[in-house]
Amino acid sequence: MVPGALSVTALAVRARVAAGAGSGPPADPLSLDVLASGPISRERVPVSWRDTEALKRLAESKRAPLPRALADELAEMHRRLGASPASLANLDRLARGEAVAAVAGQQPAPLGGPLYSLHKTASAVGLAREAERRGCGPCVPLFWMHGEDSDFAEIRSATLCDAELQLHDLQLPDSAHEDGVLVGSIPLEPVNALVKPALDVWQGLPGCAEAARVLQHASARPRDLGEAMTALWLALFRDQGLVVVDPRLPAFRAAARQILDRYLERADELHAAGRRAGARIEALAGRRALTDAALDSFVFEIRDGHRRKLDAGEARARGAGVVLSPSVALRPAVQDGVFPTVAMACGPGELAYLMELKEVFAGVGVRAAAPALRLGATWLPPAAVELVEAAGGDAWEVVAHTDAVLARLAEAHVPGELQRALAAARAALDQSMARLNEVSREFDSSLPQMIESARGKMDFQVSRLAEGVLGKARGRLDREHPLWRRLRYVLQPGDKLQERRLASLDVVARRGGDVVRLLCDLAAEHARATAGGVHEHYLLEA
Repeated sequence: MVPGALSVTALAVRARVAAGAGSGPPADPLSLDVLASGPISRERVPVSWRDTEALKRLAESKRAPLPRALADELAEMHRRLGASPASLANLDRLARGEAVAAVAGQQPAPLGGPLYSLHKTASAVGLAREAERRGCGPCVPLFWMHGEDSDFAEIRSATLCDAELQLHDLQLPDSAHEDGVLVGSIPLEPVNALVKPALDVWQGLPGCAEAARVLQHASARPRDLGEAMTALWLALFRDQGLVVVDPRLPAFRAAARQILDRYLERADELHAAGRRAGARIEALAGRRALTDAALDSFVFEIRDGHRRKLDAGEARARGAGVVLSPSVALRPAVQDGVFPTVAMACGPGELAYLMELKEVFAGVGVRAAAPALRLGATWLPPAAVELVEAAGGDAWEVVAHTDAVLARLAEAHVPGELQRALAAARAALDQSMARLNEVSREFDSSLPQMIESARGKMDFQVSRLAEGVLGKARGRLDREHPLWRRLRYVLQPGDKLQERRLASLDVVARRGGDVVRLLCDLAAEHARATAGGVHEHYLLEA
């Protein structure tokens, strides 16, 4: 937390929803398999997060000093971007080979990127604490700032929520990025131009001033979006001693090059192994994460700030003079080969592609970190908490079926006498029309058809009347609780989990910077739970 930060006293967990439960969020089959140490993970995961003895052996085998040049460049970057004493001390422990690491990674994006970036990084803190508790020795939380990506469309937008629960989409302009340019290298000017509009959206929220302070702190020293994300994360996780990796550093590329060269020596073999593994995972779990195109080559060339996919044969021919960056199929091995990582905070997508890369790790001589399920959460604004209590306490139902909950509450607000009168009118209509149908048949066989037609029209009108009464009740509910009708767009924006759309700093604007510390405490509890085979999605009061 930066000086002057707003504090909060508690992180209220409204509910814990078991992953894969019928009434909770859907769970990926591979996630459930990893959680249960199932047959797929036993085949595809070299070290299980649940196996303490294997984790300790992995830590012992990986603990080693960082290359001197890399340690020096990381230290210079951290000092320049305002790292805390705790982060500098952890970096020094890594550099001297005294500590291992738990890692999470994400592309840089405005205002901290999607909320799951914050959750994922807190998970790395929680994994580091749990690894230490389980006897792995000192363990440092590490964030891989993936600034070498070039997918501008994926990172350009940020969605924020104001005090009235209205969503606002901010985005970087087209002019901020050129096709093929690394997203980490996006200039700082258009990134900083989003700060004032964001603060205008957050005006009136309890943590708005804290969000402003941390953004000011994170924009004073960086040179581009990648460094802005690094500075922001170092500020938010300063008390947790977070260390950030920027793979664009020359010393990092030099340290990674030996792993890239091992890949180039066996490229065709590893491409084929990746395809076989993908087919195996698809047969077992129904899908594969890496396409055939992603397995054509595992490297990009970096030239003049641009990246382009490079054929392995061409890369070999050009030798040490070409600057290379790993693709998604090789990046985890580079990460785990350069740094002494023992655990990696993973979402479903990361788990899926990691399971396809076992042979790649072996082929380049790297021991993989244990994949561990990251913390997932949905934040409930006060209006959502009120709705949960009014609806009987089922928080997940309010998240997943907001409109149905509101309809049920509205119906409950229709006076009982009026409901009974409407039901009686419908019953009387049904009874009288049935009797008319019966007696008319004796007079003329065509009359029942006419009566059924009339009955349908009258039933339609009675239904409209009932809907009108319910509409009046809904209108009254809207007037009494005007924010409730907006909740569905905040709790599941775009019909997706909230953490996939809202920006990370939105939570800070609501709760203040100390929310990061509390979230890390919860992530440590989650890390321990997943080691015991329990994985829950948290519903937290914002």
